[in-house]
Amino acid sequence: MAAYTGPIIDADIHNKWRDESEVYAYLPEPWREYAAAWASGRPPGAEVATEGAVRSVGIRPPNVTVGAMVGNAARLVSSFPADGSNPGSDFGLLREQVLDKHNYWRAILTHDLGEYGQHLNQYFGVELCRAANEWCMERWLPLDDRLYSAVVVPMSVPEEAAKEIRRIGAHPKLAAVLIAGNGLGRPFGDPVYHPIYEAAADMGLCLICHVATDRPGPQITEVGGPASSGIVYSSQIGQSAMHYTSSMIVHGVFEKYPTLKIVFEEFGTSWLPSVMWGMDRQYDLLRHESPWVKKWPSEYMHDHIRCTTQPFEESPDPEGMIEVIRAAEGMEDMLCFSTDYPHMTFDDPNYIARLLPSEWHSKIFFDNSCDLFGWKDDARTAFQRVAAGAGR
Repeated sequence: MAAYTGPIIDADIHNKWRDESEVYAYLPEPWREYAAAWASGRPPGAEVATEGAVRSVGIRPPNVTVGAMVGNAARLVSSFPADGSNPGSDFGLLREQVLDKHNYWRAILTHDLGEYGQHLNQYFGVELCRAANEWCMERWLPLDDRLYSAVVVPMSVPEEAAKEIRRIGAHPKLAAVLIAGNGLGRPFGDPVYHPIYEAAADMGLCLICHVATDRPGPQITEVGGPASSGIVYSSQIGQSAMHYTSSMIVHGVFEKYPTLKIVFEEFGTSWLPSVMWGMDRQYDLLRHESPWVKKWPSEYMHDHIRCTTQPFEESPDPEGMIEVIRAAEGMEDMLCFSTDYPHMTFDDPNYIARLLPSEWHSKIFFDNSCDLFGWKDDARTAFQRVAAGAGR
């Protein structure tokens, strides 16, 4: 299959702090002291560190994702900065290894994972999300005109999440709302979350649901319990997206907020056809069970659901994989390119271009993300830059 030479939008790049203390500076007191003290093994109020103290609070809450299971192996070896700081924390490396290497027009920074809102102490989670947003807007977005990001919100406190969206959602380089945690344990179509979606729709922002940000300790199903290994977790990772998609349709999210779109990042792609067909098969029942299902579920999915290409399922027969997703009408309109930089699952643009039909390239690498993030009016400048050889 042919190479792709046009402009690129990357929907999933993970930026990270060099040290957690960068984010502490954006926390209000007493939360700043609370986070810093526990991170050092010194409980708040203690004058010295307790001998044998174990860190129990930090910016990133506990989880059982693949990254937690294999530690730094979840990062590309080449993405470690020379000073030993965290991969994803060095803009120079990001620019060299990704932005300037390919014809990047824009890229969405999705934080390390953005799971700040997963803390069981939801009040701390609210403040962490605010702090992370301020940190990203000040430390990252001014570095390059290609860098954009998302508003990180704590899903377990919907009213506060909606306030945060309205507080900063008009920022010109915030293109989405990043779902950060599901401490309530309800599927994302549940009406309890609708104030968040109303705020996002009002601000003209789409939603990003990134794998591992959708619950405190990702589970394969609602009743199946946490994954016991990286193999189990990664091989069945699409199940959460299937559940959330059907939940949002049945609860009428896209009828209430007809301009709203959501992109599922790192959940894979092959689950989309089966959900389309399965829900359409139940359409007659859905119309009676849910008064908000007013058209075929596959129509809602085509109009409102997007998925990133990474991880694009590998098959012994690459053409067979394309046949699977071609079987769902309009699939070329539902996929958006992403790399997952700097994780070890990074997908190079040239690699993805070889897997996809060449007639899909422009849509997946560029057009679909322009539509998703509201950039269609700016799109012509991307082609002008590529034609000029600037790449940006």
